[in-house]
Amino acid sequence: MINLEDLSIYREGNRLEVKKASKGLPKSLWETYSSFANTLGGVILLGITEQEDGHFQITG
Repeated sequence: MINLEDLSIYREGNRLEVKKASKGLPKSLWETYSSFANTLGGVILLGITEQEDGHFQITG
């Protein structure tokens, strides 16, 4: 389970993907969704960006 109160401990990988989604659902969402559906699943977090150092930042 993802604890949104401490995003600093997470990194993107084969089970977690973040999407900025500032102007609605990004087109790349469906590619990620399909990939997760064809593997062990995963979590897609919308409204979050990954910083250069790998940490996440909530963007709304």
